[in-house]
Amino acid sequence: MNKKEINEIKSLYDTIEDCGIARLCGCYVNGDKEKVKVFNESFFDLEEKEQHKYLEIFRKNMSGTLGKNLIELTFVNQDNVNPDFGKGMLNAIKKSELKDDSLLDRFYDGIIKTYNYVGNYLILLIYQAYDVPGMTDDNIEMNDASEEVYSYVLCSICPMKLTKPGLGYDDKLDMIHTLKQSFQVELPDTGFIFPAFNERSSDDTQLMYYTRKADDLQDKLLDEMLAVSAPLPAKHQKEGFNTFVEQVLGEDTTIETMIAMQENFTELVKEKKEFSDSPTVVLDKDTVREVFIKSGVEESKLEVFDKKFDQQFDMEHYAKRTRVVMDEDENQEPLIIPKLKVEPTILAENVLPTRNIEVKGKDLLLRINTKNMDMIDINNSDGKKYLVIELPEDVKVNGISVS
Repeated sequence: MNKKEINEIKSLYDTIEDCGIARLCGCYVNGDKEKVKVFNESFFDLEEKEQHKYLEIFRKNMSGTLGKNLIELTFVNQDNVNPDFGKGMLNAIKKSELKDDSLLDRFYDGIIKTYNYVGNYLILLIYQAYDVPGMTDDNIEMNDASEEVYSYVLCSICPMKLTKPGLGYDDKLDMIHTLKQSFQVELPDTGFIFPAFNERSSDDTQLMYYTRKADDLQDKLLDEMLAVSAPLPAKHQKEGFNTFVEQVLGEDTTIETMIAMQENFTELVKEKKEFSDSPTVVLDKDTVREVFIKSGVEESKLEVFDKKFDQQFDMEHYAKRTRVVMDEDENQEPLIIPKLKVEPTILAENVLPTRNIEVKGKDLLLRINTKNMDMIDINNSDGKKYLVIELPEDVKVNGISVS
């Protein structure tokens, strides 16, 4: 799903009239991983104020940066029809339109078993059938020319936090006293929409996953419950890429080389985005090597390039393991499903500051827009290296304009 497709679904939650949500289901889980409350109701039976609060949650579920907070994940077993996990369960839930309570109970149990969270939280599920409007060749929406109905389920997992203690006015008692604390539903930490909405059409080979914390993808949930492959978290991509560059360049990790690499990576990302609808740019081994060569990295340094790249992004982080799931029926053959498969994909947006270049030292922090790289020059004098920056006309020091 690209940003335009995400926003198309997200816009459905702008107003109650447009949302078209058929059902709302949920399960309130306490800190002991016990079900406190389970509910299943028509969304339009709720009070209007409650509907708006739920829509705010669902909009958040479709917000964030692609590749960091919003990640398209692929099912490991595309033929899975088992209604207890992965693609099989999600297809069964979608087909039921959230009307099968026993299936929903198994879904909640799976979340509770695999979701790593200390405290109370709320699991929410909605079902919607979206009448996808057609588009003209000029990308103008035609409301009366539907091409297909996109049926999907959206799941939000929201932390429940105690309201702050304090004094307040109780209009029933007509007095000021200590207010009663209660658990309040927060915006979601985790969630997903299934199936994905790719090329404005249903794609049940993938789901769009949301995480508020880009460095915490909830591995067990992805592995055992959703059965999808996952990318390295954005933080790990960044740390791994930095380590890889330092290992390859060694003593040649100079400021000249790094500035040259920054310029070449920025140009590469710009070119790729011009010829693609995708908002993200994948950096594979060949692409990174091309930038290294263009930046003047010596041939001798590139001899270890392949080995270091594979160690950092393939061998170290990519592992296929299996686990055996036994059914209650002892005569049934054990089901082998892959454990969490981590894809060795790195995104330019996660490893490179394409908007700014940052130079940082003990007593120095300098950020320069990558559009103005020609402002930087490097001089050697008296055995020392100097970073020379051309001052623009609109310079301010501590907020004060200077000449």
